[in-house]
This record gives sequence, C-alpha cells and structure tokens, in this order.
Amino acid sequence: MKNIIAVFTDDSAYGKVALAHAQKLAQIFNAEINTIIFTEKTNLRTVFSAAEENNTLCFVMPVNQLRKKCFFNVKNARKWIRKSRIPVLTVGNVKPEENGYQQIILPLDINCKDKELALWASYFPAYIQKNCPQISKDNLLLHIIYNQYKNELLRQKVENNISFVTKMFDNLEVSYKLHTFTNIDNIHTLGLKMAKKTENSIMLFLMTEHYSLIDLLFGPIDNTILGNKEQIPVLCLNPREDTLVLCR
Repeated sequence: MKNIIAVFTDDSAYGKVALAHAQKLAQIFNAEINTIIFTEKTNLRTVFSAAEENNTLCFVMPVNQLRKKCFFNVKNARKWIRKSRIPVLTVGNVKPEENGYQQIILPLDINCKDKELALWASYFPAYIQKNCPQISKDNLLLHIIYNQYKNELLRQKVENNISFVTKMFDNLEVSYKLHTFTNIDNIHTLGLKMAKKTENSIMLFLMTEHYSLIDLLFGPIDNTILGNKEQIPVLCLNPREDTLVLCR
C-alpha cells in the first residue's frame, strides 16, 4: 500500500497552494494524494481515524492569520494540529519551487523531545535521492540551528541534543551543517528568518506540549510559526508519548 498525503483544499488561493505542496510531497515520497474539503461540520475524529487507517504520511494545511482569507486561521489550525498524531505541513500562499524541500531547517533547543524532529528531517534528502534522481545530492542539506546558552545547564541540554542528532545523521549518511547563535530571542523565529534567506527550504517544528502562564496570556510561539509572515512551509509534529526519546 502506498503512503498517502492528505491535503485540505478548496477553490481559494490558499487551497490551491496547499494542493501544489501536496503534489510536491507526493512526488518526493512517491505517495498518493487524498483531498479533503474541510467545513465546520467535518468530524475531526473521523478524519483522524481514516488517516491512520489509510497509511497517511502527513497532512497539508493552508493557514493564514485571518479567517476570511483561509478556512484555517492560526487559532483553529493550532487546535486541530494539537490533536493529530500525524505530522501536519502548514503552508501559506506561496507555491513550492521546482526544487523545493531540498534545504531543511532544524531548530534544536533544550527539550529532549526535539530529537523527534530529526528523523523526519532525514526523510527529505533520503526520499529525494530515491524518487528524484535528477536532483544532485550536493544540493540536499540539513541546517541544524541552536542557541549557545551562557547558562551551563541549558547549554549542556542543547549539546546533548546536538550530539544525538549529529550521530544519527552521520549513521544515515545525511549531509548537515551546524549553525550556532547567541543572545537570540527564540530559536524557532530565527529559524523562519533563516529559511526565508535559504532557497527551497522547509522548517520543522515541535508543537508546544504544555502551555505556560505566559503562553496563555500572550499566546504560544506556535501562533507565530503557524501562518508565519515569511510564508515558509513548516512541518509540525506533536510530542509522542508512545515514543522513547533518550534524555541525558
């Protein structure tokens, strides 16, 4: 059975862009496309169950800050994504380039569950080499970005993640580059800016597992990442409770 890319689409500009991204992913992963016309009456439980039963690889969801431009605004997209066990690619109003998804932006921070993003990051160059042989391996690169904290404990947590991920990429023979930064506000918003400067890029993001008081008052970082102004496609994953993640 082939993998399936499930895409939420309609006749809007955002819906058409989402379909274009789904077609690009289907080419990379040699998958079939399942189009879903989403309305207020759509039963989320039915969508989730069908996706898991039908070997769905990921969802593609168009997201905008404003509901009038797109069915999924940031708020309802975030609520929907947090319930999904399957990764969700959020896209804006920019179609993928011909050589899209060749540059992978992977922000790593102190959360040991950030490691869950690494395997998905490695899938893109691996499947592109397999299913798109016309693309040179030299054009495929994972960009690992991280904050070099002054605090010893925080810095060690990040370095543990970096060590784990780079060893895995070395074993998988995946090309990567380390980017170190200091005195930054947020590694994920920095990742969006870097992706904007990097052609053919996609960023990976681990959804916030538990909201803090600050998140509840001012909104979680998820709101900035989803429907981002940079129009960068972002692959969103939820931390999995049934997956063992090594922590040190």
